[in-house]
Amino acid sequence: MPPSSLLLRVAATWPLPGLGLLALPDGPTPLLQPYALHTALAVACQLPDGSQQLGTATVEEVSHPGSAPGPVRGLLLDVGTASPLPPGTEIWLTGHSADELR
Repeated sequence: MPPSSLLLRVAATWPLPGLGLLALPDGPTPLLQPYALHTALAVACQLPDGSQQLGTATVEEVSHPGSAPGPVRGLLLDVGTASPLPPGTEIWLTGHSADELR
């Protein structure tokens, strides 16, 4: 199935040992807003070099002092690597959320 919706473009990622790879966006993420926190999604990460990694992600919110007003929505990725993804990587929704499949 080809990617259907661009969820976010990566500004930065951080490996969180035992949890996955946290990806934060380089701008607004309106397509993540309808999903409840921790919703599992099937995703494809399209790297700037053209390679692709498939996996799952959960919707998360992150906030810190000095950031934009309010929390930022991002994704906690399980794509089989703990290596940071380069800025500009696109994360696409490829399937339904786990909640929609029930």
